[in-house]
Amino acid sequence: MKKLIIILSLGIVFSAHAKNKVQLDTLYANSTMTMALFFPSDIKQGITGSDNFVFTYNREKEQNLGLLKAVKGTPSNLLVITTDGNVYSYILKYSEHLENPNRFIASNESIGNAKQVQEKKVDTIKSTKKSISLNDSQDLLRRSCESLLKLPEEKNIKKKMNGIKLSLKNLKYHGDNVYLQFEIENKSGVRFDFDYLNIFKVNGNKKRNASYQEIELKPIYIHNKPNQILPNTKTKLVYVVSKFNVDNNERMEARLQELNTTRTVNLIWR
Repeated sequence: MKKLIIILSLGIVFSAHAKNKVQLDTLYANSTMTMALFFPSDIKQGITGSDNFVFTYNREKEQNLGLLKAVKGTPSNLLVITTDGNVYSYILKYSEHLENPNRFIASNESIGNAKQVQEKKVDTIKSTKKSISLNDSQDLLRRSCESLLKLPEEKNIKKKMNGIKLSLKNLKYHGDNVYLQFEIENKSGVRFDFDYLNIFKVNGNKKRNASYQEIELKPIYIHNKPNQILPNTKTKLVYVVSKFNVDNNERMEARLQELNTTRTVNLIWR
């Protein structure tokens, strides 16, 4: 069982660091002397791969001291994980004579950090799930907008300025969102370069600054957003915004602006 644990543990560590090809140092031990190993941080776990090597440490109260002894036999390995997540791995060999029964382990001898590997995997999983969730949400909104464009047009609120006509064709509440279907028609004879279409909920009179208030409804999705609208053509687009209500003293405004010109259209409805 111990051999299985050490193999699995080493497999996890070395799979994360295989590209580094770390050259492992060798520790020597025997049965007549105790090799004392002092790690930079307290020992959380220590495992040897063979029964002829014994590594002991305080399991009840975390300390940075580990003791290594051995009986004559085949070489093995030692895996130590400290409380800060650093991983240390060594080749173990039996030796009749120890030149120095004490070894102070430097932090740069670590072959990696188990916590960082685990956190990276968790972050990757979260990022992947978030990406999948976002893609699913965007796809659902796209399909809902395409369905809306196939429905009969229930509204025809329109405003024409400078040969550009902006119309609201549909307004649908669905779940926590509102879908607004617009149509832009270019009758000016000059290409219209789309800059933005902003939607506002407005309260009060702009001439009376104290009582005037407007709240922009930021779109969470825009379907069929155009770049240009050629002369004598029209395009339909859908804005999806969070659900809202319009009180009796409020009105809605959609402001269409052309890029780098003063051409603009303000569409107002209740």
